[in-house]
Amino acid sequence: MGIKQIPLKTFKKFLKQQGLKHIRNNRGHEIWDYPEKPLPRPITFQGGYKEIPLTHIHTNLRTLGISHEEFVKWMNG
Repeated sequence: MGIKQIPLKTFKKFLKQQGLKHIRNNRGHEIWDYPEKPLPRPITFQGGYKEIPLTHIHTNLRTLGISHEEFVKWMNG
């Protein structure tokens, strides 16, 4: 089963479990990265919404090198 939008709180939990930290805010966007070995492009999403759109999830998963299937498996627990 695929996913659609997910609660922002759930996505933040996923990022924390991957070892990422909230680095800063920039004009309403949250910037997340690994503290010791930063990504070439940090994870960015709007922090003011209740849910994160699927396109943003896909973009950020690609940056992390995590497949959609792996993420769905994590979501299904």
